[in-house]
Amino acid sequence: MIWITGLPGAGKSSAAAATVALLRHAGEAALLLDGDRLRAALAPLGGGYDEASRRRLASVYANLAGEACVQGLTAVVATVSLFADVHANNRQRFARYLEVLLVCDEAERARRRPRASAGPEVGHELAFDWPLAADLRLDSGAVPAAQIATRIVAQWRAGRDA
Repeated sequence: MIWITGLPGAGKSSAAAATVALLRHAGEAALLLDGDRLRAALAPLGGGYDEASRRRLASVYANLAGEACVQGLTAVVATVSLFADVHANNRQRFARYLEVLLVCDEAERARRRPRASAGPEVGHELAFDWPLAADLRLDSGAVPAAQIATRIVAQWRAGRDA
C-alpha cells in the first residue's frame, strides 16, 4: 500500500493519479483511492470534517486499501489523515507500506485549493500530526506530480526488491 498524505492542497490527488498511471503503464495492477472521491462516495454514511469523522474515514480508507492489497492490487491512497496513530497502525497492519508526505508552502496550497466551507480544515481549525517516519517527504510546490510519481514508484520498487 502506498499512503500519500499531506495538508489540503498539497498535491496528493495529482501525485497519486500519476503514481497509479506509472504503475499501470508498467503492468502492475493498481487501484487509486482518493480521499476526496471516497468521501463523496461514502457520504450516505455521514462522513464529516470533525476529528472523529476524519479518523473514522482514515480507518475505512486503510481497510479498503488493505482489502485491495489482499486481492493482489497495489492500493495508492491519497488522504489528509494526518494522525500519528493512523500512520503507526498502517505500518503495523500492512507488510508492504510506503508512506509519502507531500508538503508545500501555504500560498501554493491556497492557490491550488481555495478554502472550503465544508467544516473545520486540517491545518487551520484542526490540529494535525506530521508523519513520524515517512518513507518519502517531497515538496510538491517545487516538484511536478510526474516527478513525484517517479520517486514514489522507484521507492516502491526498491522496497519490493529489498
